[in-house]
Amino acid sequence: MMKRNPKFSLSLLAAALLTLSACGGGGGDSTASSPIPTPAPGKVSFDATALINNEVDAVIVQTYKNLNSRAKNLLASVEAFKDGVSEAEMDSAQTSWKAARVPWETSEGFLFGPVDSLGIDPAIDSWPLNTPDLQAFLQARPDATVDDIENASDDLRGFHAMEYLLFGNGIDSNDKAASAMTPSEINYLVALAQAFQNRTQELEAAWTVDFNTKGPYATAVKSAGAGNTQYSSHAAVMEELINGLTGIADEVGNAKITEPFGPSIDKADTSLVESQYSWNSLTDFHNNLQSVLNVYTGKLGYNPNQDSISTQMNGVYAFVLKHNATLADRVLAEIIDAQQKIALIKGDGNPNTTAITGNANPFRTQISDANGRVLIQAAIDASNKLMQTLDTEVKPLIANTEFGK
Repeated sequence: MMKRNPKFSLSLLAAALLTLSACGGGGGDSTASSPIPTPAPGKVSFDATALINNEVDAVIVQTYKNLNSRAKNLLASVEAFKDGVSEAEMDSAQTSWKAARVPWETSEGFLFGPVDSLGIDPAIDSWPLNTPDLQAFLQARPDATVDDIENASDDLRGFHAMEYLLFGNGIDSNDKAASAMTPSEINYLVALAQAFQNRTQELEAAWTVDFNTKGPYATAVKSAGAGNTQYSSHAAVMEELINGLTGIADEVGNAKITEPFGPSIDKADTSLVESQYSWNSLTDFHNNLQSVLNVYTGKLGYNPNQDSISTQMNGVYAFVLKHNATLADRVLAEIIDAQQKIALIKGDGNPNTTAITGNANPFRTQISDANGRVLIQAAIDASNKLMQTLDTEVKPLIANTEFGK
């Protein structure tokens, strides 16, 4: 089964927005702010230029740059295995895998554009992993090349194939011994890491250099307006951003957590748990909602324990605040609450970290524990509450806004 990437269908209201957006606004310079026209009765004026520029440059593009940089580090760490694997090298590679996972999971609030069009999402992050076919692949191709990886099915490559080889089966431990690595596994792992980095490079370049011979995709988003074939208005970009946030909140609550959780304890299914081999599942879920937090605040890596939100951060918060201050603050609180509920799933009572240390338990075991399931249901409810707020209260604000373009 491929990773779910639900796409929200346009409502009649949103469809009407797109129709209207084709008629208004000026194109051209993404750095210059167009005069805001007098809003129609009942509408709020909002110039989204600074917000869109910031979201693209400081959040989206920087996240993809971080992903590609960490993919290079991961490749270097597994290439060191070619001369034999020490425990220190194994630990380094495991750490590099987890480090690369962070920017990827924090990108899932904006899975639009090149990552979707180029098929990068399924190529690097499909699950569950097909372990019987992986073992057969290893036997049939002990000297697998990058081309072999590129031609393999999605469930035999990407993050989770590398995860399985680096961490083991995750049942009793998430710390595979270096001595357990076979020559064919090392070869396969290096080829996987190279193919993975090829894709992260492609993704960064699509946003910063060229996409479909039309220039950087970042420019297409920032220059929204009349004549732009990708985004005919600022309303269209805002809709893209808010749909992305709504989509990942929905996926966390209703797919990533709910599907392995099952309708009852006897229906829990560990095989559906993402990042089960590394015990990184809760960190993945947290970082998915960090993606929402980053876009909502406008700050990459926003930390509610250290940062104070403001309109100067040029996030979606500024847009919501222009309409409804109470709603703007409530959305922020719901994001943080959902993150904390996810951290509590591990059963150690600490809402501030998803690390599996001490008496903390991984998600894969908590789905089959009665007390753990109570904590999981609370996280599902919090994620769904956030999704509903974004979908039914935040997104409709677009139709009540007079944008500059």
